[in-house]
Amino acid sequence: MWIQHNWLKVVAILLALGALAPIPYYAYFQLMNWIVIGAALMTTLQAYKQRNSWVAWLFALVAVVFNPVAPFYFPTNLWHVADIVVAVLFLLSFLLVKPKN
Repeated sequence: MWIQHNWLKVVAILLALGALAPIPYYAYFQLMNWIVIGAALMTTLQAYKQRNSWVAWLFALVAVVFNPVAPFYFPTNLWHVADIVVAVLFLLSFLLVKPKN
């Protein structure tokens, strides 16, 4: 039952950590951005419904940074830091935001 509510976050974590590998494919990063933004918006909505406003704002910021429509162009090493941070944030979201059953 847990994986049914959190599968998108798990995929986002795996893709964000996978982006640390030297992958030259632009399509991978596009897919990762769409998955991360979807998981971030889902987490934002869950946190908002639970009146956990700082978590909602934090994941809204994640959604803005990983936005694939109007992307930010950071150096690769900064993206690696962002990928690690977002993976850790999604891991913490399992404790901070509980999906409704």
